[in-house]
Amino acid sequence: MRLLFYVLLAANIVLLGVVWLRPPQTSPDADLLNQQIKPEKVRIIAARPLVAPTIKTACLEWGPFGTGEVKPAQSALEALQSDIAITQREVQTVAGFWVYIPPLETRSEVDHKIAELRKLGVEEYYAVESQGPMRNAISLGIFKTEEAANAYLERLRDKGVRSARAGSREHRVTQTVLVVHEPDVALTAKLAELRLQFPGTELKALQCAN
Repeated sequence: MRLLFYVLLAANIVLLGVVWLRPPQTSPDADLLNQQIKPEKVRIIAARPLVAPTIKTACLEWGPFGTGEVKPAQSALEALQSDIAITQREVQTVAGFWVYIPPLETRSEVDHKIAELRKLGVEEYYAVESQGPMRNAISLGIFKTEEAANAYLERLRDKGVRSARAGSREHRVTQTVLVVHEPDVALTAKLAELRLQFPGTELKALQCAN
């Protein structure tokens, strides 16, 4: 009996030591979580901001126009559509024709003629002051083509300007083009017809400037 007692006591002591020394067990969920999250391997990557793609829009460029043509052309264009978006851009061109009043004798005659032009509703003009055969002439507009100059001369005559003439004279000048933003098909067709009323002008499709 004593021998059996000591054998059982020794077995219990060995079992207690095994349980005491064995590392603590964890649940399967905890083991899985430890495998998934490894803080030492985590890297923070800076996020790049989202950039909206640039949308390219189409515009129509109409011109060029001499000084006396810009306002009539823009008014005619605005009459086509009430919410039309128009901007102006200056271009350098070589113009070979002008509409003018021939040289007058004195500066006082030039001033008197300019006063008459204002009463007739002519707003674009300048007196030639440089020395030469055209001194004291009054320029009413400079144009790229003879056709455009003659068309403007007719409009001046409709206003009552009788002494104006159209002729050739080469200038390097700054003229104006009108830019129509994002026209639809209907407006583009109307503008193509309107262009015929302003000889010497062209329509060009281009990407709108930012």
